[in-house]
Amino acid sequence: MTPSHAPNPPAAAVAFGVRVARTGDVDEQAALLDGWNQGYAQLSAGRFDGQIEEAWLDGVHLFVESTSRRLMQRGALAPDRVAIGLPLQRGQGPAVFCGVSDWGQGEAARYCGFSGSEGFEFYTPEGLAMAGLELSRDELLALATDDERERIERVAARAGLHLAAPGSVAGLRDFMQGAFGMLRTQPGLLDQAALRGQLRQSALSNALEALVHGADEADEPAPQRAWQLVEGARALVQQEAESPLTVAQLCLTLGVSRRTLQSAFQQVLGMAPAAFLRAVRLAGARRALRGAATVTEAAAQWGFWHFSHFAQDFRRMYGELPSQAWRRMRQLRH
Repeated sequence: MTPSHAPNPPAAAVAFGVRVARTGDVDEQAALLDGWNQGYAQLSAGRFDGQIEEAWLDGVHLFVESTSRRLMQRGALAPDRVAIGLPLQRGQGPAVFCGVSDWGQGEAARYCGFSGSEGFEFYTPEGLAMAGLELSRDELLALATDDERERIERVAARAGLHLAAPGSVAGLRDFMQGAFGMLRTQPGLLDQAALRGQLRQSALSNALEALVHGADEADEPAPQRAWQLVEGARALVQQEAESPLTVAQLCLTLGVSRRTLQSAFQQVLGMAPAAFLRAVRLAGARRALRGAATVTEAAAQWGFWHFSHFAQDFRRMYGELPSQAWRRMRQLRH
């Protein structure tokens, strides 16, 4: 990513790209996120330092905002956009989001919803690093099942702190940290259309998991129905062998809730659908190593955007690091 102090380009004009903007002016910091209509007021004394790292993916906007001083942030998004955020570095002092300050209890499972017609008000701690995803409301609704759309609508209607399953919020945090970690070292990854598509799909999937995970209340399916769902999921995965599916896509195509699909996979395979899909993606990444220029490229092709977690999962599955497998496969080719 190339540091820049230029004004942020309009979101509608950006198809894809990555950018870093640094500033020592709190008002400039407030204006860096296009379309958020923000105003910042510095509440603690001292020189202000701020930074925003951004990635645009055809209407999906990922960012990490870092601020050195305590701030009062106020803003409002367009009604067709949904934005969620969570702290990567909590900083020092209290954090109050839309009047709620109990982040200390179950904080790992809380995220901020910035959307809503009334806007948001956020009193930040010093030294905060906040990850955020901004997406199309209609696209999220189209990916959700019927019983999940109501929850998305609730989150989109009013800004506030929301409780979600710890695993889904932790997954979102890992995805954001991993994606920006890879883009910092290899910003050219987004020059490849296939990898842009994978990153965009991963962003949508992780956002959807945080928004709706645990919200459905479906009953456990009967054994025959569970088998049919697992078989249907397996067939879909095979049909889309070069485009890794998400749990959200499986639920939408099969017409079931996450709770139902989870129960079906536990009954039949003794594993979660996400674990099954991860195994399929690991197998795809392992095959991709044979022709990939780098291990990172093979990982990104199959939607792995946190490289250290990919390496750990790969080693756990296959008994060797992906770098070792890649070198061994290259030697066999020559």
